Amino acid sequence: MTFTDFKTYFQANQGHYADLAWDDPHQLTASELRAVRASLQTFQRGESSEGHYLYARAKQLGDDEYTAAMRLFIKEEQTHAAVLGRFLDQQGIARLRGHWLDSVFRGLRRVLGLEHTLRVLLVAEVVAAVYYRALFSATYSGLLQQICRRIMLDEEMHLNFQCFALRHLAAARGGAGGWLRRQVYRGLMAGAALAAYATSRSALKAGGYGLFSFCAAIAAEYARTERMQRADGLIAVRGGQPVGPAVPVGPVGAWQWPSQQLRAAQ
Repeated sequence: MTFTDFKTYFQANQGHYADLAWDDPHQLTASELRAVRASLQTFQRGESSEGHYLYARAKQLGDDEYTAAMRLFIKEEQTHAAVLGRFLDQQGIARLRGHWLDSVFRGLRRVLGLEHTLRVLLVAEVVAAVYYRALFSATYSGLLQQICRRIMLDEEMHLNFQCFALRHLAAARGGAGGWLRRQVYRGLMAGAALAAYATSRSALKAGGYGLFSFCAAIAAEYARTERMQRADGLIAVRGGQPVGPAVPVGPVGAWQWPSQQLRAAQ
C-alpha cells in the first residue's frame, strides 16, 4: 500500500453524493429537531475547515503523492460540510459561524508538527465515526440517513489514511517515547469523547448511546486505529477488508455502499 493508493481511492470516490434524495419530503419533527439540531450545527461547522494549515503541513513531508491525497481528503471533508449545510438549510436550521469545540480542535492542530496535527485530526475522526452512527438512528429522515451512511463510509477511509500516514511518520522517527505519546493522545481522546457527549448528548441518546456506551464505542474505535498504526497492523475498513488500490471498497453488512435507490421507510 502506498499514498498513491489513497490518492487513487479519493479520486474514484468523488461525486458519490451527487444522487442524494434531496426530494425526500420528510421534515424533522419538533422532537427530532430538539434531538439533533445542536449537534448537526456543531459537526457541520467542524467539517467546514478550508484545510490550508493541514495542507501546508502535508507538503513539508516532501511526498507529492501524499500531498495530492491530502488535498483530496480535505476536499472530501469540505463536501461533508456542504452536504450537511444544504440539509440544515432545507430544514430551516441556521448554520453556526463558530463553536468552542471546533475552535479547540483547530487550535490543538496548530501547536506542533505534522504528526501531532494528524493525531489530533484522528481523534476528531474517531468521534465523528461514532457520532454519525448515532445520528443515522436518531431521526426518520431518509435523506439524513443517506448522508450519514455515506459519511460513515468516508470516515472509514479517513481513519485508514491517517493511520497509514502516522505509521509512516513513526517509522521515520523511531520508537523512542512511543509509550508516553500513546498515553497523552489516549488522554486527549478521552477528553474529546466527554466533550462530544456533553455537546451532542441529545442526538447520541436519540441514536441509542448513553454516556458509557458512547465512551465504550469511542474506546473500541480508537483501539482499532492504534492497531492499524503498528508496523504489522492491517490497514482495513470495518469488517477486515484490506484497502484496495483503485476501487472504492465498502465494509460489509450494514456498512455497504448505499444504492442510488436508497430511501428510508416513511
